Amino acid sequence: MRYSPSVTFTRTLKGLEGSGVSVLEWLKERGYDRLFPVQKAALDSGLIDFKNVLVSAPTGSGKTLVAEIAIKNALDSGFKAVYLLPLRSLAFEKYFSLKKVFPDFNVVLSVGDYHAPQVGNADILVATYERMDSLLRHNAAWLKGVGTVVVDEIHYVGDEERGPTLEVVVTQLKRLGKQIVALSATVGNPEVLASWLEAELIYDEWRPVELEEGVMDPKDYVILFEDREERVERVTGEPALDASLVWLREGQVLYFASTRKRAETVAKKMARFVRGGSDSKRWAERARIELEGELGQKLASMIEKGVAFHHAGLTNEARMLVEEAFRSGAIKFVSATPTLAAGVNLPARAVIIEKYTRYGDEGEVPISVSEYKQMAGRAGRAGLDEVGTSVLVARPYTDPVELYEHYVLGRPEDVESALTSARALRRSLLGLIASKVIRDKNGLIDFIEDTLFGVTEGAERALEDAERALEFLERARLVAGSRATPLGELVAKQYVDPLGAKIVLDALKKRKGKTSPWGYLHLISSTPDMPKRGIASKEVKSLLRASDERYDELLLKEPSDYVTEAAWLSALKVASILEDWINEVPEDTIAERYNVYPGDVRVYSDTAAWLVHAYSEIATFEGLNTHAEAMKKLEVRLKYGVAEELVELVQIPFIGRVRARLLWEVGIRSKEDFLKFPDKAAKAVGAGVVRRALEAMGVKRFGLIKWI
Repeated sequence: MRYSPSVTFTRTLKGLEGSGVSVLEWLKERGYDRLFPVQKAALDSGLIDFKNVLVSAPTGSGKTLVAEIAIKNALDSGFKAVYLLPLRSLAFEKYFSLKKVFPDFNVVLSVGDYHAPQVGNADILVATYERMDSLLRHNAAWLKGVGTVVVDEIHYVGDEERGPTLEVVVTQLKRLGKQIVALSATVGNPEVLASWLEAELIYDEWRPVELEEGVMDPKDYVILFEDREERVERVTGEPALDASLVWLREGQVLYFASTRKRAETVAKKMARFVRGGSDSKRWAERARIELEGELGQKLASMIEKGVAFHHAGLTNEARMLVEEAFRSGAIKFVSATPTLAAGVNLPARAVIIEKYTRYGDEGEVPISVSEYKQMAGRAGRAGLDEVGTSVLVARPYTDPVELYEHYVLGRPEDVESALTSARALRRSLLGLIASKVIRDKNGLIDFIEDTLFGVTEGAERALEDAERALEFLERARLVAGSRATPLGELVAKQYVDPLGAKIVLDALKKRKGKTSPWGYLHLISSTPDMPKRGIASKEVKSLLRASDERYDELLLKEPSDYVTEAAWLSALKVASILEDWINEVPEDTIAERYNVYPGDVRVYSDTAAWLVHAYSEIATFEGLNTHAEAMKKLEVRLKYGVAEELVELVQIPFIGRVRARLLWEVGIRSKEDFLKFPDKAAKAVGAGVVRRALEAMGVKRFGLIKWI
């Protein structure tokens, strides 16, 4: 069923009593007396009869309530439910949201190092695609009780990094007979996705807040809208900033900058024109307590003025704080990189997009229509605005009419399978074979035919690529015949790339004794699972000099058939970043020394902590105990960026690596010391920090402490 009404009004609940009395009563109790078009269509399509449904509609069209209705129906029917998302930050946001919506049920979060051991007791599990893949690989018994799985941002199936995992996960869930409720932004080929999902398609372009889209000519300062032209006053001399000033008079503005540095620069410039309120000062004080380092304090000073920046270089804590403060209204203007548009619930009165190109591997390239629609769709706050406005600045200069026709009137690109690369196939196939989803060649053919890859490309071509991946798995001793070897089963459960396992094991077996932390860090940074770092030409000589000086420490002495020169050099840089991190070099120093952001360092350290844990387990299995023990000791240091003696202190709320060292230096060596001597702690890290930490730890008798 393709539901695409031309209505611009909501539907009342009257007449839907036959669709499920308990769900409708629940909606009325929550204050809903009307349904948006996609919500009505979902009920009409058999949502509460456990039919698969794909909702493809703009931001704010009511997709979230469709998911909540499906979850409520599953719970009422005696089933459990799962909510899947692509990003950790989105999973956290959804976890807190669902806890409010379903207070009488056990909502559990499982993502990254927040994997909850109580998953088996969950009524509703919120997880990333990767975590769900891991649960499927472990054949978790809890999954048998799951009736409904909500797959948010299903268009990520076309994403090069996360798409293959999502495709394999959804294919398995479909084959297990789970109800799939898929939510998507508007895409060019929703019928294809619906066919793959065996789902009823609900497609609609209706929004509760009207969206007006315009393109700005940066030369004559005129914005071209569908029904008018609007001239912008020249104030700063920068078209996008001046357009922002127009809509700041009416509400909040979300500004999309092309780079991280640009996002920071724009926020700094706009701080001259925005006035923060008393609430802004409260949020700024919270930022000063919760965020460490120069970048965190820089952000705090801007929040006090009612502005902020948001990009992947910030830590997770900093990004979440900015999002919360913006939703509260304390922040009036946020300049962000386009990653913010990927699902974060952050609507604004207006969205300003400063240029229509972004920097990629091939230099400056135009953004896709889908990317533009994701950004523009953030304009308009339901219940606050009658209209949302988006403005795309025609930079680099192009005829605004041409850009209007391409982006505003354009059709989003088709979503295509990303399960086509060798890396994606070898990872996925090993997991499927190890968990016995695929038991022989016929099973492989059947599974491939059920994937989006098989549906769109044809099983014959997909099978050829899969067989090449199987040949590699057999050469790596991970698969024998149609079964995973014991080593293959372990590699699959540790969730590392099979190629990475081969690279690491080959290197470890060549060296009998252990090496330095830097040597292990270089080895794991050479694997496909570690994000790569671009190397400037001027850096190559110093990196090679370091590799010569520390040659004996290296486990991977030079590039190989499986590790390119670029990856090997990148690993040298990442290993040096991580070595500084575990040696407590200040983040600001690391940032300046290697031209990285704190958020980048955290991504590397979190990934490295996972990899050294995984490879220590694999090394133990292979009898490489010396290497295994050395890597185990690295894991906790990577997680917190400290020497071993500070591990207990950094687990105190709001006490990061810098504050932990300050506490250590005044004689506070444990949580017990911190609780016993709060006055001494306050002198080291500040009374506000200690107060917040004690509150988080459940200590409430502040009246006994003089400095409070």
